[in-house]
Parts: sequence; structure tokens; C-alpha cells
Amino acid sequence: MNRKVVVVTGAARGIGEATSSRLLRDGWNVVLIDVAANIDEVAARLDDSGSRAIGVRADVTAQADIDAAVAATREKFGRVDAVVANVAVGGPSTEILETPEDAVRQVMEVNLFGSLAVIRAFVPLIRQSQTTGRAVLIGSLFAQQPVPGAAAYIISKDAVIGLTHTLALELAPEITVNAVSPGYVMTEMHKEELVARSERSGTSWEEQAELVRGRIPLGRHGSGEDVAAAIAFLLSSDADYITGQTLNVNGGAILS
Repeated sequence: MNRKVVVVTGAARGIGEATSSRLLRDGWNVVLIDVAANIDEVAARLDDSGSRAIGVRADVTAQADIDAAVAATREKFGRVDAVVANVAVGGPSTEILETPEDAVRQVMEVNLFGSLAVIRAFVPLIRQSQTTGRAVLIGSLFAQQPVPGAAAYIISKDAVIGLTHTLALELAPEITVNAVSPGYVMTEMHKEELVARSERSGTSWEEQAELVRGRIPLGRHGSGEDVAAAIAFLLSSDADYITGQTLNVNGGAILS
């Protein structure tokens, strides 16, 4: 079977791991990219066949690493049909006037420029595929509904949405480009933010999580699988006529 190939960054845990698992179940071959040393183990655990997923250890801010990931992908699968630019860091839990410029730049390097670098590197392979290519970037509820104390992260995710719009215009009609904007998803990154809030307020992180749930109309935190389902849709043929859009996956939290 001539399966399609998708590249997923930030694939060692959280949304990236859930997305890789979902796409393998949907029939894709998957290239899992992450800076984590165990990315090979993650790929092996998700891939029952032992032949449809590879893990590539790479830092998306290092061009040599990205070039090596492209080479490994070409050698293993010979093609790429889609990229999910999921990798992200949270940055300091500080307000903007208290956030050093270097901290903002470090977050932008990963969240914005890392996403751009990966997509730019894989576009030539995508253009060689026989079907319309796909790129999905990851925004955030907080780019639309900012909260205090997450300045660098919010700025970076706002920029990712602008990048999505620009790429959608410039890569059409060969490649569609969309974003998925998760809300409160119970990942390690979100838990770290809850812990930071609890330390500032003198409460437990569980109490902070309960406060967050109270702002979500559907009454629960999102899961990596919730976000993966939205990404899978945007990669499917059902989304052939969708580009330059942001799909919110936040349980209605944007309404609160």
C-alpha cells in the first residue's frame, strides 16, 4: 500500500504523541520528530507494525538537525504529504513588562521560527507528492483570549496564526495550511502552568485546575486525543477546500 507520510514535531509527548498515534491508526506513515532522547522508543511503542513510524531526534531551532530529519524521512519513506508543526515551549510565567527580551526570543525561536523552519524544509518533498499537500500549525486559545502571566507564549502563538495565514496564501494551491488552536488541554505544559499559578496564589495545582474547568462550558479539560482528532480532519480529504483557517478546540472556553 502506498501510504501517505506525515511529519509531526514535538511528538514525544502530549498533543504530538496523541496526534502521531491517531494518524497511525488512520493509515498514515509517521515521522516523529522531537528533541527528547526517547523519541525512537515513542515511535516504536506507537507503531505495532514496526515499519510505519520512525523517530528522529532533532532540535527545530538547529538547521543541521532539520536537514538530517529531511534526509532520514526521504531515505525511509521517499515522500512527504503533510507536516504538523506542533513543537512548542511555554516560556516564563511572567507578565510582559517583567519578561526579559531574551526569554521572549527563546520562545519565538521554537514556537514561531521552529515551525517555519520545519515547514520550509519539507515543502519541496510535499510538492513532489501526487495529491494536495497539508500543513497544520498549532495556535492557542490564549492568542485570542490572553491571560496575564504568559506573555512570551501568547506573543509567539499570535505570530503562529499570522504565519498560518501567510503560508496559506503563498503555498496555495499545492498545499493547504491551517491551524488548530487548543484551549485548556491537560498536557505536561499546562500542568506546569497550573503549578506556577498555585505557587503564586498559595493554592494547590488541583484547585487551579478546578478553577479552569469552571471556565469551560463542556466542563472538562481537553485531551491530546481531542486535538489530534481536529488535526486528523484537517489532513483528510474532507478538508480539501479549507485553507488559512483556525479550528478552535477548547470546549467552548473561548465563549467564557
